[in-house]
Amino acid sequence: MSQFKTFATPYPFQRPAFIGIREYSFTNSLGDEYSVQFVQKNNQITNYIVDLSLRSEDRDEYQTMNTGDVYKVMATVIDILIDFIEHTTYCQSIEFVPVSESNHLSNRRSVLFLRYVQFFKKLTGWNYTVIDGVFTLTRPNTK
Repeated sequence: MSQFKTFATPYPFQRPAFIGIREYSFTNSLGDEYSVQFVQKNNQITNYIVDLSLRSEDRDEYQTMNTGDVYKVMATVIDILIDFIEHTTYCQSIEFVPVSESNHLSNRRSVLFLRYVQFFKKLTGWNYTVIDGVFTLTRPNTK
């Protein structure tokens, strides 16, 4: 668990069972199961895009997160991002788009996520930017 305190207590999460798999999961208090995947960007092993999905048997296999305890869900996503960074030493960048491009900043999830990204100021050696609704964490190349 991360040393960073967020606005809510995160849910416990499951780390990937194998190093090559980059999918975390957790279940909220309503029983909704979430998946947080780190997908290689442009087939580069050092750059990732975060895919946050809600798994549901009632709906499509994956849906965008729109229900549940959003504060605890976002606190959990922050913990997962930090855990991934701590366990993936070769990672140089991570991108996260909290909403679709068509309504990025008007969406409540974007506003909520913008509150939470402030916690990344505490990550030593990492910078973050938010441009047009796209959150990007970057680490300078290490030699």
